[in-house]
Amino acid sequence: MRWLTGLIVVLGCLWGGYWFVGKRGFEAAARGGFETLRASGKLATNSGLEVHGFPNRFDLTVTEPRFADPATGFAWQAPFLQILSLSYKPWHLIAAFPTEQRLALPPESMVIRAAKLQASVISKPQSLLPLDRLTLVGEALEIMGDSGWTVKAEAVQFATRLDESRTDWHELGLNLSNLIPDARLMALFDGVLPAQVEMIRVDAHLGFTAPIDRMALATQPQIAALELDDLRVDWGTMHVTAKGRMIADAAGFAEGDLVLRLENWRAVLDVAEAIGLLPPDQRKPWEQAAQFLATQSDGVETIELPLQFKNGLTRLGPFSVGTAPRLR
Repeated sequence: MRWLTGLIVVLGCLWGGYWFVGKRGFEAAARGGFETLRASGKLATNSGLEVHGFPNRFDLTVTEPRFADPATGFAWQAPFLQILSLSYKPWHLIAAFPTEQRLALPPESMVIRAAKLQASVISKPQSLLPLDRLTLVGEALEIMGDSGWTVKAEAVQFATRLDESRTDWHELGLNLSNLIPDARLMALFDGVLPAQVEMIRVDAHLGFTAPIDRMALATQPQIAALELDDLRVDWGTMHVTAKGRMIADAAGFAEGDLVLRLENWRAVLDVAEAIGLLPPDQRKPWEQAAQFLATQSDGVETIELPLQFKNGLTRLGPFSVGTAPRLR
């Protein structure tokens, strides 16, 4: 039995040595990430960086992290950020966010609060660590803009998965439950819609200009194509769905087709009238046109609108109805 005891001691020492070497590597990678960001002209600071979790985990805690990109106006800061990993699976990271953080996106900054906000990032165990899967889960989410608006959601789930059948494509899913828009927006609707959006769901595939891996800061992957498999919004009696395929043109505008499907389209006219987009004296001709296009199934009136995006414009048949959405 002495040989077995000795073997256990040796293996324990080797494992402990591996953890301390890995700890230094984890810390060096984190500090190197901040230095790389600063070298690229971005702001990246913190007031402390430590790794704990012996013997089976690498738990990185960054105190008062702050990131900003002067070129785009993006900025983020929080009291802390934790990045957790099992020592035998360092390519799988779990990020734990604080209950409050601040995010700046042009044109304004906002505070994000959540009872729970966590992300899981799984890379392939290869030299460039290409992204395999990403998951973000939030509960009791509240976003407050500096200009006074507030949006809340009971739950949010966001996930991506590498589409290995195509180069640089990822599958994407988003689900928002019980979204409560800002009270000022709801006041414009004048009671036409309930105060809560039951569900927003997105299923899509995204093609990128470069792989999403550890070289992404240098290659800067951008959206090259979007396949919208299913978009659905359920808001009271109004139900909106959309499907389509688009690519980004040279200017970054979407180019392709989208079919927009409106269930209970009369509620859409009610909303347009409530917010002043549709004057009451012009509602009747719009209703007549909609009735001509509408179909009925199981008592539900539905309109399908085929939209085309081309040359930076959105077209409905021969009519230009606005600017095409940007993909990048």
